[in-house]
Amino acid sequence: MKLRLPLLSLLAAALVIGLFLVGYLWPVSQADFAETAEDQWRWSASAPPVAERPLPGNLTSFWPGKKPLSSAEQAAAAAAAAEGARHDWMLIGIIRQGGPPSAVVLDPEGKLLTLSIGDRLDEQREITALRATTLIWQDAKGATGELQLYPEPAMP
Repeated sequence: MKLRLPLLSLLAAALVIGLFLVGYLWPVSQADFAETAEDQWRWSASAPPVAERPLPGNLTSFWPGKKPLSSAEQAAAAAAAAEGARHDWMLIGIIRQGGPPSAVVLDPEGKLLTLSIGDRLDEQREITALRATTLIWQDAKGATGELQLYPEPAMP
């Protein structure tokens, strides 16, 4: 009994090694694996070149849907926008984290502030409503205005 177990394991190992050697010494002919014309894979022909028009140089200088202005109008609009940007607030985003929405704004001095409905933008203006992309304010005289999340860009 003691001698039989090692002999069986030795015979099993020899059988496994022998099967590998049979496959190595007598390989299957390559004709069985020859590719037929329908099995061959080839690179597809390259696509024909697409005719493209060059983009206008001032594509980024106007808001979508608006016609580009003349150079004099662009300069005046850029100066007005730059002047307004220096003294105005900018809406960066609207946040809602489980409670009422808050607005992240950039004040004229370049500081980021988080404000909610009822907070004051400055001495004259108070936030009355927050929408998905708009902050609505009202001043002491009752006039209202809004800060857009995506304002029209200034002309360069």
